[in-house]
Order: sequence, then structure tokens, then C-alpha cells
Amino acid sequence: MSGLQALQQRLADDLASLQLPAARWTPALQHEGRLVADVAIIGAGMAGLALAAALTHRGMAVEVYDEARAGWEGPWATTARMETLRSPKQLAGPALGIASLTFRAWFIAQFGDAAWEALDKIPRLQWMDYLRWYREALGLQVHNEHLVTDVLPRADGKADMVTLIQSLIDRGHAYVAAGEVLFDTASMADYGQLSRRRLDKQQAGARIEVDAHKKNPGDFVLWKESSAEEPGWDASFRLANGETAVIRGRPGWH
Repeated sequence: MSGLQALQQRLADDLASLQLPAARWTPALQHEGRLVADVAIIGAGMAGLALAAALTHRGMAVEVYDEARAGWEGPWATTARMETLRSPKQLAGPALGIASLTFRAWFIAQFGDAAWEALDKIPRLQWMDYLRWYREALGLQVHNEHLVTDVLPRADGKADMVTLIQSLIDRGHAYVAAGEVLFDTASMADYGQLSRRRLDKQQAGARIEVDAHKKNPGDFVLWKESSAEEPGWDASFRLANGETAVIRGRPGWH
């Protein structure tokens, strides 16, 4: 095994060692019989692909849309006119900290170390070839030849936060205490991975006093009880013990 085939295996091993992509932790919601994505990305150029890869690796369901046909997203093989990229070849670009996902690894796998040392700037069309490989190597799903013309809110203008929070309760990621629904940070083994902040390294109470009703100091409010003077909506939450908690409140700022 050699060349790009060997690099593909190396990338697969690296991702497996890093346990990427992470298991999905967001609720699997449906609308009119179709699964709802956590994030929709418009545009599958370099930035769109890198963002899709980063969010997918963090356990989110992502849909990417681009009006171009497959392999022709972004400006590199269409409207761009420069012969090479202006950026130095050493920049890691959209590799997300994974060595086997870099342009350098892709280039050397095909042309060797000597060719890499001799290369000055990355040719524009070669960069597009790398992005095509990047998409295929990571298995990113892109809806090509889809033109997004508008983004419409729900007919009632509301975001269905109650359904989302209920799904977290059902999956053991949230709980009700003292008139609030809180996210249980200890329920996720990799919580903090996206920000690279470990829970056991945080200093509880350093910024604000820790509320006694929290299971864990880092737990945060998903639905907050409103006073009579504050805006609020009645929301019913089904608990694990079969009881129902009705809380007049509003979404937490998180």
C-alpha cells in the first residue's frame, strides 16, 4: 500500500485513535418525517468543509449545501485567477490539527519529500484537488446543485426549545431542580472537548457562587423560572420518574 491509499489508511488510524467523529450527543429531532440537522452550512468551499468536519468530529449532525456541481465548489477552479495561493505552503489550513489531513501529507504521498522541499507556493488547481480529496477522505456529505434562496422561521415564530430540552432530559443529559432545568455536564464523558477545557481542571466558584441545587458546579440553566414581573411561558417537562414539572419560564442564556 502506498501513495494516497496509504495516507487514507493513516488518516483512518489517526481518527480512530482520537475517537473521531464523536458519538452524536444532540437530540435527533424530526420535522415532517425528516431528520433535522443541528447545523446547516451554506457553501462547501474550504471554510464550509472545514467547519463541517470540525462539527461532525464533535458529534453534531451537519448538512452542507452548495449550488455548484460536485468538485467545483468555491473559487479555486472557477472564478479565481491567481496561479498559486498567496499563503505559505507550511500553513496547516483546514487540517484541524491532524497531520495526515494536511496538504503537505497529501502532496508528499503523491510526489515525495524532494518535491515538497522544491515547492514554492501551492498551485491553485492543485489546492482544489486537495479539497476534493479532503471531502472524500472525511466522508463529508454535501448536497450539490442546491441553491438556498431563503431561510424561513417557524409559522408561529418560535424556536422549539421545550422539545429540545425534553429530549435532553429523556437522554439523561438534563434534570429539573429548584424551578430550573439544568444541563448535566457530568453526563457527557467528553464535555469540554470542543473548547479543550476539562471539567476537573475548572475552579468551581471562581467567577460566581455555585448554586446548591446543581448536581455539578459546571451545570448550566436550559430553562429558567420567571418571576411574575418577568417574561415567561408555561412549559411542561416529563421527568424520569413519570412525573411532570410545569415551569413558567424562559430559555437559559446558554
